Amino acid sequence: MVALSASSASADGLPTISVPVLAQAPTMGGDVDTTWSGAATISLGYDFNYRRAATEPTTVYIAQDRDAIDVAFVVTQRSALTAAQVTNGPGVASEDNVAVYLNPQGTGGFAYSFSANPRGARYQTSSENTAYEPQWHAVAKVTPTGYTVTMRIPFAVMRSGGSTRWRAQFTRVTVATGGEAVWSYVVGQRTLNDTTYFGTMTDIHGPAAVAAAPVRTKPRLGLYGLGELTTAAQGGDTSRMGADLSLPVSANTSVVATVHPDYSNVEVDQQTISPNAFQRQFNEVRPFFTQLTQYFDGAIGCISCPTALYTPAIPTFRDGYAVEGTQGPLSYAGFDAIGFSRSDQAAALNYVGRSTASTYGAFIQQVGVDLPGFHDRVDTLFTGYHEKQSGIFAYANGGEDRSNFTTDPAHADYFEAGTGYAGATTTAIVTYQSVGAQYLPADGFVAQTDTAGLETNYSQTWNFSPNAPVHDVAINEFTSNFRTHTGELAQVNASQSATVDFRDLIRLQLFTGSAGILTTQNLVLPFNTNGEYLGFKVATTTPTFVQHLAGAYYHGTLNNWTYVTTQPFMHDITASLETDENQYVTSYPGESSGRQWLERASLDWQFSRNSSFDIGARRLIGPNLPVSFAPPDFTPLDAANISVAYHFLSSKNEFYAVYGDPNSLSTKPALFLKWIRYIGAEKGA
Repeated sequence: MVALSASSASADGLPTISVPVLAQAPTMGGDVDTTWSGAATISLGYDFNYRRAATEPTTVYIAQDRDAIDVAFVVTQRSALTAAQVTNGPGVASEDNVAVYLNPQGTGGFAYSFSANPRGARYQTSSENTAYEPQWHAVAKVTPTGYTVTMRIPFAVMRSGGSTRWRAQFTRVTVATGGEAVWSYVVGQRTLNDTTYFGTMTDIHGPAAVAAAPVRTKPRLGLYGLGELTTAAQGGDTSRMGADLSLPVSANTSVVATVHPDYSNVEVDQQTISPNAFQRQFNEVRPFFTQLTQYFDGAIGCISCPTALYTPAIPTFRDGYAVEGTQGPLSYAGFDAIGFSRSDQAAALNYVGRSTASTYGAFIQQVGVDLPGFHDRVDTLFTGYHEKQSGIFAYANGGEDRSNFTTDPAHADYFEAGTGYAGATTTAIVTYQSVGAQYLPADGFVAQTDTAGLETNYSQTWNFSPNAPVHDVAINEFTSNFRTHTGELAQVNASQSATVDFRDLIRLQLFTGSAGILTTQNLVLPFNTNGEYLGFKVATTTPTFVQHLAGAYYHGTLNNWTYVTTQPFMHDITASLETDENQYVTSYPGESSGRQWLERASLDWQFSRNSSFDIGARRLIGPNLPVSFAPPDFTPLDAANISVAYHFLSSKNEFYAVYGDPNSLSTKPALFLKWIRYIGAEKGA
């Protein structure tokens, strides 16, 4: 077989490759045969994590046919393969994998990634939609010297705007060695996914044999039908229908709408009893917001900054309408979620300039909530500049919250300014932050109000060798000292950690955490978490670890133990077990000591690329830990929850069968059946 080596370097030292046209798509069976003979080849010759030449070769074949980009990876790997994932999904990124990063319209526009593991399971991302799941092709084969992967990525699942020069990066991850081989690299590059350091693929769609690039992607209409079977005490049997629409109006802009939105999506179990002084944040899973939230709360820098738009705070609404898109360095979005006697609106306009020399930007945002008798508006402006060659950066952020309950506008503002150094393995930041006592965005998330003071953060990583007994060592130090507007202590933190990653995928971490936080009782109480962590394969889909935390806590002392393991069980089935225990002993008269347990078990059967079956069981026993943001509640709790879910996704159809709700404290005796039909573009595309 003959392949073309068409890679060269541009004036800035970044590689460029002309992508040949094949008369027919090459075979996609996991073999690099003669049908790939017209492809160009590149090598992934640099290990980004260890900052040295890659120790094992990876050859990549690149071509295009009339309808798609064709890529094949030939991987040489002496160490054992890490690949348990069978069903397509994000677990692929935690295993050995090869990936293609594509920015069809350069450093602006939308960004995409496509990855596959040695078993052929695939995962993809889009900067436009966090629920991006179009159909594309990936087949893998394990070989005596490693593995091969063939990919076919349709042009139709990306928004290219007709561009013929695409920024691109190709990578290969090896879990056993901790290495990540890349195609494009420049000395001093800090992050792998910085598009200004990507190479360039030329002649995309150029030759006459290739179809012209679609300027606009297809519109997408998702029609769903939902049936719920449950007892009369739970509201009885119900059914409903609704729709989600994404209508591209230009190469980079879409109108988004939802009518009678469905929020019955199967969510991961987010229950936890891990010690935490502040209110917990939860992940957003609702389809209307997955296409919008990435445009909001952008920043060049911040430390523990308040969030102006936290969409889980928005309750179920009736209809939603939005617009989102990009234009070169600009990105923009706005939505209106119309509920029942309630309306939530937000708009954002972002400008980010990127080059190999610097990154700078400004992020303007407004979030509003309207209820009978209540109106709230939050305006924010975040700015910043990072000079990449020296590593020096600076930023300034500000916001104001005005509602009809605001009595003193001077106490309803937020301000933060910081500077520091961000290099390849070192980060040092010092910042001043002020959050007013009445800065409480109705659709936002603020850990603590009425604080002003300094924060510092320092982290350093030392990478050794893929064959050394120790792969890397990292340290981190964080401090903060905040006062109220009257000068009283509001929060003080001092935490340090040291992490060691060993060659055999063992991780050891030691940490100290000393925190004094002002509670609702106007007392500064300790929330300390000193401890140890020992784990095996913790960054993969089959982690095992034990963690211990201890220290002065609230009016007493705390001991916390966490045990987690996920192991292969039979063919393509994994079993996960978890036990968490909190033991709180108080020295305060009249307050109760208590012990709390969280026990969790699940089975995940990945029986095809497109479908999976899961069973989860959880039991929560004992009183909650005291926190800083609410009076303590020592009411004993004994709740058990069981949930069962089946999920299937093809190019145009998605089906769920779910019993229960994994996020409920107790089992919800309800069976949900949901079918979604995608018309036009595929899910998230």
